[in-house]
Amino acid sequence: MSDKRGILQFMGVANLILAALFIFFSLPFFWKQYHVLRTWPETDAQVLRSDVVSRRAAAHEQLYAAKLEILYTVDGEPITVDLTSYESSNYQATQSRAAELPIGSHHLIRYDPQNPTQARIGAGWNARFFAVPLLMLGIGALFGLVAAVLLVIAGLA
Repeated sequence: MSDKRGILQFMGVANLILAALFIFFSLPFFWKQYHVLRTWPETDAQVLRSDVVSRRAAAHEQLYAAKLEILYTVDGEPITVDLTSYESSNYQATQSRAAELPIGSHHLIRYDPQNPTQARIGAGWNARFFAVPLLMLGIGALFGLVAAVLLVIAGLA
């Protein structure tokens, strides 16, 4: 019975370590997105080009990207920037995202005041903008839950 308990404790601690790592590594991603929302000014941008392009991701896999060219003004100077607003292996999902940003449409963007050619479209307090850190946090929480269950079972064994 103690061998089973030891294995459960080992697995529980291993899952707890993985949980801590995922949560720890999600923090810089949260910070970066938070920093963009707090320090990068907003301005209106016009979509000049909106295309779906493809590229090879792996041996037999295709990746699609919604590529944009936007125009906005910073301190009276016009700036034109190419952005990728979405990437996926699903062509329809990428096409749908590109359709949300048609040529001629106007959208709020945030730009880096230190380097105005760095811009984010769709930046806001929403799940889409925080998708990567939220995914990492969710995986960390899942490992934490597994760790808790394993450690409770080990305590009962």
